[in-house]
Amino acid sequence: MAPETEERTSVVMGRLVRYARPYLWPIMLAVVLAAVFSAGRYGRAYLMKPVFDDVIGPSQALREAGENLPLEIRDLVPGADVLSGPEVETEGSFASEEEAVEALREQVSRGMAQVIFFVLLIVFLLPFVMFAREYVVAWVLGRIDLDMKVEVCGRLLSLPLRFHRDRARGDLLARLMGDVGTAQGALALIFDDFAEAIIMLLVGAGALLFVSWQLSLVMLIVGPGIFATISIFGRRIRKSARKRQQQFSDVTGRLIEILEGIKVIKAFRAERYEQDGFGRASHRLFKRGMKVVVNRVTSRTLVDTLNNVAAIGVLVLGIYLVLEGRWGLTMGDLAAFSAITVTLYRPVRTMAKGWARIMDAQPSAERFFEVIDSDDEITDDADAIAAPPISESIRFRDVSFSYGRGPVLQHVDFTAKAGSVVAIVGKTGAGKTTLVDLLMRFYDPTDGAIEIDGVDLRRVQRDSLLDQMAVVSQEPFLFDGSIRENIRYGRLDASEEEILAAARAAHVDEFVDTLSEGYETEVGAGGARLSGGQRQRVTIARAILRDPAILVLDEATSSLDSKSERLVQDAIATLLPGRTVFVIAHRLSTVRQADQILVLDQGRIAERGSHDELMAGGGLYRELVDLQNSDAEGAPSVLR
Repeated sequence: MAPETEERTSVVMGRLVRYARPYLWPIMLAVVLAAVFSAGRYGRAYLMKPVFDDVIGPSQALREAGENLPLEIRDLVPGADVLSGPEVETEGSFASEEEAVEALREQVSRGMAQVIFFVLLIVFLLPFVMFAREYVVAWVLGRIDLDMKVEVCGRLLSLPLRFHRDRARGDLLARLMGDVGTAQGALALIFDDFAEAIIMLLVGAGALLFVSWQLSLVMLIVGPGIFATISIFGRRIRKSARKRQQQFSDVTGRLIEILEGIKVIKAFRAERYEQDGFGRASHRLFKRGMKVVVNRVTSRTLVDTLNNVAAIGVLVLGIYLVLEGRWGLTMGDLAAFSAITVTLYRPVRTMAKGWARIMDAQPSAERFFEVIDSDDEITDDADAIAAPPISESIRFRDVSFSYGRGPVLQHVDFTAKAGSVVAIVGKTGAGKTTLVDLLMRFYDPTDGAIEIDGVDLRRVQRDSLLDQMAVVSQEPFLFDGSIRENIRYGRLDASEEEILAAARAAHVDEFVDTLSEGYETEVGAGGARLSGGQRQRVTIARAILRDPAILVLDEATSSLDSKSERLVQDAIATLLPGRTVFVIAHRLSTVRQADQILVLDQGRIAERGSHDELMAGGGLYRELVDLQNSDAEGAPSVLR
């Protein structure tokens, strides 16, 4: 591997491994169990030596001893040299042969007993060790997976709106589900297959050195080739996997668009068009995925080939050395060495496969850490104070703001007195929603300042500011739960009486009484089981329960029919007294009673004043009002 690749991979994998710190002791237990399991596997292979040298060889000699005990018996039984030379031809030679035969029998009996003992030990012990290890590893990995998902979810919730606005929903979903799972899969490889393979390699290398250090050195000849193959193809896999994950985000985003726009798709009979588009995106994902597969399979195949060449070469060399009597090798040594080599083949192959999968997972880990490392754009100063209760005014002092592509607000300057109603109107894209987003400190101004009773919002704790605010938006959003749970979202510690009082104030009780399950009725994802007017009344009840000092109404009734709008207006009316209200309005007839109307045009305040003053001025506000149709002019007022 190139040095820069090693550093980058080590940094990413090192950060992943940090998630295992809280579980160090279970991991150490898993390592010990893996070492015991590896020792048992190689011990099973090493049994080939006593089987050949202490059982099979002497047993063959015993079968031949019935007619003519071969002189080579001295090579099989220690102390059998009495059979050699002239002693074989003396009268006592038969007695010496009987002693040698008895020694052979004892050797075979002892060898068989040892082999059977270790076989039984391995057969009955290893399954329990394997079970314990896999259970511990699965527990650790499950806990790490839980920790990672909780952390990335919390991180996504804490990141500012700018982060979410600049990223496609499909990309975020792919990162949350796909990338977290793949990154956790890399940890599973490290702590499961990869860790076990490394331990087995170390134990296996020690076993090979114990049997024959000379043959072990010969085996090392293919080592550089194996590691070079793993390194080269690992880089290719990582590069291909990064492109695949990007395409996976595109496919996920396309699917989300189809699900969200299914009504429009069906209305325009565009099912075939969308299916073809999704098919093309999925086909690109398939092609990029196959590039990863080709590199992974090629790497594994080359490693297998090098392993096979090494194993066959060592076997041929070992047979030659045994026949020639070189290096003190016996048939048992060669059999044990060969069996250990075959056993060692599995962890080498697992390491090659595991490294390829780790390289496959690295881009996902990088994308996961991109979310974790994203900067918080809005942070409280170390000496931040609690937001003061508004008693005098909210002041926008020469505020300008940009998302980075150009100014959205320019030199906005106005004062909203405590308890007053400020309406914000203007054409689409004028900066109306951005203005109230700055008030809620979803963003900080690029220039200028926003003050509550003379205190700059950047000097106050953001949580304490939001505790005094509530929003009723144009598109009412409800969580997939009961009506009661969605109302309680306004204040999680509210009592049952407070929840019901808020529901009555928002006229929620009027339609809840017609539902069989009452307040326990499930609203469905996004509140899909309720009508638009019903959803909006639930969000207003949520705002009433919060009892805010500052209320933001963002186009709260523009998408409703006349009957639903009137009911919602009645509910909103209960919210207004005693609060400082900012109303973003599309239907200008709904803001006639506002204390102050701000007309935004291209991010600037083009006009300000009361309805009558602006109408008399004949400017942009008058132009916007004239463009409204008669139905809009007859709409009930939010501020009646």
